[in-house]
Amino acid sequence: AEAAAAAGVEVRPALLAYRERFYRTDAMTLVLISSKPLEATEQLATRIFGAPTTDSTGGGATATPADVDPAAFAAAARLVQSAAEMAEAEGPPHPWAGCGAGELVASQLPFELRVVPIKERRTCRLAFPLPSRLSQHRDSRAPVLDYVTHLLAHEGEGSLYACLQAEGLATAVSAGAEGLRDFAIAQVRIDLTPLGEERVEVVLCRVFEYLAMLAEEGAGAAAREAWAELAMERALRWRFAERGDAAAEARSWAARMHVYSPQLALSGGRLLGGFPAEGVVACLEAMRPGGVLISRESKAFQAVSPPEEDDEADSVCVVPLPPSLPPGSQRLTEPYYGVQYERRPIASPLREKLQAARRGERMPAAGGAPAPPLHLPAPNPFFATELEMKEEGEPQPALQAGEASDAVHWHATEVAFGRPKAHVVLHLACPAEAVSDVTHMNLWMAVLDEHLATALYPAALAGLSWSVSRHTSGAVLRVSGFSHKLPRLLLTLADQLLRWDGAAYAPRFEPRREKHVRELQGHFKQTSDRLALYYLHLLLEPTRLPKEAQLEAARAATLDSLAAFHARFVRRLKLLVFTYGNLAAADAAAIAAELESRVSAAREATLPRSDWADSPVTQVRAGAWRLTMRPLSAEEKNSGCLLYYQLGQLDVRPERAQLLVLLRLLQQPLFAELRTKQQLGYVVRSDEMRHGSGRSCVSGVYVLILSKDFAPPQLQRSIDDYLRTVPEAVIGALTADEFQTARGALVTRFREPDRTLAEAFSRRWTAIEEETYDWARRAKLADALEAVTLEQAQALAARLTSAPRLAVHVFGNNHLAAFGENDGSGSVAIDSWEAWRAAQDVWGDVGAILRSGL
Repeated sequence: AEAAAAAGVEVRPALLAYRERFYRTDAMTLVLISSKPLEATEQLATRIFGAPTTDSTGGGATATPADVDPAAFAAAARLVQSAAEMAEAEGPPHPWAGCGAGELVASQLPFELRVVPIKERRTCRLAFPLPSRLSQHRDSRAPVLDYVTHLLAHEGEGSLYACLQAEGLATAVSAGAEGLRDFAIAQVRIDLTPLGEERVEVVLCRVFEYLAMLAEEGAGAAAREAWAELAMERALRWRFAERGDAAAEARSWAARMHVYSPQLALSGGRLLGGFPAEGVVACLEAMRPGGVLISRESKAFQAVSPPEEDDEADSVCVVPLPPSLPPGSQRLTEPYYGVQYERRPIASPLREKLQAARRGERMPAAGGAPAPPLHLPAPNPFFATELEMKEEGEPQPALQAGEASDAVHWHATEVAFGRPKAHVVLHLACPAEAVSDVTHMNLWMAVLDEHLATALYPAALAGLSWSVSRHTSGAVLRVSGFSHKLPRLLLTLADQLLRWDGAAYAPRFEPRREKHVRELQGHFKQTSDRLALYYLHLLLEPTRLPKEAQLEAARAATLDSLAAFHARFVRRLKLLVFTYGNLAAADAAAIAAELESRVSAAREATLPRSDWADSPVTQVRAGAWRLTMRPLSAEEKNSGCLLYYQLGQLDVRPERAQLLVLLRLLQQPLFAELRTKQQLGYVVRSDEMRHGSGRSCVSGVYVLILSKDFAPPQLQRSIDDYLRTVPEAVIGALTADEFQTARGALVTRFREPDRTLAEAFSRRWTAIEEETYDWARRAKLADALEAVTLEQAQALAARLTSAPRLAVHVFGNNHLAAFGENDGSGSVAIDSWEAWRAAQDVWGDVGAILRSGL
């Protein structure tokens, strides 16, 4: 707005003129997904969008909007048209256009960017400008860059990632490509360990050593086999893709139509043809050190300034000055975020090392040891070859995994979706002392994930996925994908969960521990709205550890302490298994029995249900409470204001249905008033917030604002003023039709059948996990929604502001002058969140009460 005013242009007329000039049917793609016949859908598109236009100037003269000054609109239209003509004029070619010989033009010699990130981060990126003909959309059935970046990002044995991981230099490797008008770019990103940052030249050389290996393989037999497996992976994914959300699919297809021809809008780049031998050779020939752009991010690049003068004569402080830059370098600052960075030529010694690596000369590992091997992927043993569907069965009640077993096994054969896939969950409940050790639990899972990433990466390529996550009562292993090879992967993962492999974990522990420390340190750079949510969770979850305590524990953790944690974890276990999908009942029972056998061999004793850890929720006392916090970083200028009203354990009772209807009615008006009209902040949102699970879940409502212009007390007053008007001005102003439309949309959502196998699995697993065993929960909530009246929603809106309330105010550095200001709400200040939380009661376990029959 300020720039427009300085140029003598009114903002609204300019926006309207811009829309008229560029938002044209001949410049857009349109995707309509409908259950109506094609002819009816086409008529709908024509009625809404009109006949297609082909006038590249935007359709000629446009009528001036009624509420806009004609002269201002005409001036804005001329300005927009002038800008459009300048943009469309033929300009000089991009310096990288026509590149691809492995060397950029003399004025664009390879260079390096050194960036100081805002958050803790250590990354290294390599970008290779390439000929535009190598872009994926140029040949959708044989995308050269897709193949090359697929190999660069591979995590299996012999990959770049496996090599760097074995040397302790990296924690992640990814690669991708982008096709522009005049050229394409292939990129490789590496997340470095502290050792990797120290030995970054080795990391860079490994990239070019891998490229040298790929170039040597060229279009040979091994390269063609790798292409064939990639084609098989894409074909299986395409043939058995799960049905997606209509809105998300429409957005994806509309974007793809800008890249691919209409005939290939769906399958382009997803179904592969013959191996593009010539293109692969040309691409690898172009990826040489003379044409690379290196970008590194690290706090180590931060310039250190000399200290301000101190009046005390006896104080001595020696701080190194920023090093001088080599010739041809620049030290710059990005204007929007203030990020510091340097642009410098790649030093000749490093260029020589990279060129030697590109010739295939291997740099020794630390201590002169041979470098880890680099080779193309071996044949993938996880590809499914048996894709037939099993006979459908009825959902089974709790099936015992064996007469002498205490494991619980739930199973249902589901083939209605026509996918030869299955989902299996292995839930290991463990003692509360292990569950509460969040730091070691997270570290163990991270080390385990990295240990298995290389060996089991082929399983991911073959359509199998897995995850290990922390649960309120232990750990949960989830495995899904093609049912043929799923049991093999499941048992491998179960073995790794149950046994301690110190030799394998030793080289991976320290890099993962250090990365976890950096992730926790990133908490102190969070924006104020995220911090407000964090503090609210601390107040409401009595067992949650603050980030400071987690950070301290992570810094003190050792491999020995992690081994001791694992011993505590497996000492007492209870097994729950859920198998679902394209698995026959007998096969599922055999899987559960094998899992129970392995768990029994690993543990010392079973864990009774009464000893499981739980997740209590703070019961907010009547009245209003307020926690006021200062910012955690000097960079955070914005303030966050969060209001939370606790409504209790609503389950699927009418009160929960009334709450969902109220939130649906309130969402758009609240945003329009507080964000659009009052312009209180960047972020304005409200929704239900739930803590706990199942019938014991506690519901509440929150309103959250992130603002650069207003301090939390002012935001608090604005929210309070608005919420007092909601019962009459918002809910009371609705017509019967408007209310029925909003309520009907919710009913439709909860009555919508499962669209995919994953959705059907998730609904059933939630009922098992939360111990409700209520398979019709959504239908019951839909029935309750249909019974909600406008008067009930209005009455709930009136009662909402009298519910027990928590407010969290996080002040940005711009608003510290208002710290301590009275917000006028009459709330009681919380001096210490720890003391306040400890003094509160917790909600009872409604699920346990109901199960006992009381």
